Amino acid sequence: MKFNPLLVIKLLLGLFICIGIALTILMMVHESKVVGGYVVSGLFILFPGIILYGMTVGFRVSEKTITRQIAQQESVTSDHKGLYYQIPLLKTTQFISWEIIETIIYSNYHSDDQAQFNFYLTQPELQIASEKPGWIAKVLLPLIKTSKKVVIYENCSNFREIQKMLEKHFSTINPVDINEVHGKGTLLSSKTTLRENTIQIEEYWKPNPNFEPEKVIYDRYNRTIDELKQSKNSKNLFS
Repeated sequence: MKFNPLLVIKLLLGLFICIGIALTILMMVHESKVVGGYVVSGLFILFPGIILYGMTVGFRVSEKTITRQIAQQESVTSDHKGLYYQIPLLKTTQFISWEIIETIIYSNYHSDDQAQFNFYLTQPELQIASEKPGWIAKVLLPLIKTSKKVVIYENCSNFREIQKMLEKHFSTINPVDINEVHGKGTLLSSKTTLRENTIQIEEYWKPNPNFEPEKVIYDRYNRTIDELKQSKNSKNLFS
């Protein structure tokens, strides 16, 4: 029998719900008037129940909410001058000139939630703020200092296009397979089920032993990951 972590989580949630129900019944049988006890048992039922419902059935998201989320999603564009990293929530754009890019590292650790492109610069990027910033931007922007490192995560709307943007400007790019992940090396088994007109696919993979969590996409001096880690000038790259 293969270990299914999702099933274990569901069983634990079910156990908490059962404990909550049992506590409630026990207090009712003994005619307990301790309000705190009912609150605790209710929490044991409510929160695990919500999580279990979401994992099993899922939650519906309105079209208006989806549209708003898309409008707030970060994005990247480029031209002959450099990269423009738009952050709608802060009403600002980080401009990265091609000339100040020293190293670009793609990282995808299986312990992290998201893959990312890490840009290491010779000087801080330029912050281009909106003429009409919102209250969130007014509060947070003064606290954000320009840095010689810019990180773009995979939840960026056109994250997969970044490599193509780099290829148009840099002649020496080390391509990376963005679809490659540590946990998907060799497919061991696959199960497809149909539930309420929804197709569910469960796959079990053997981890890829040759997976590299960090890859140098571009370096001005053609250094490798090991050389960058040993370089005194790059001592802050991996901090």
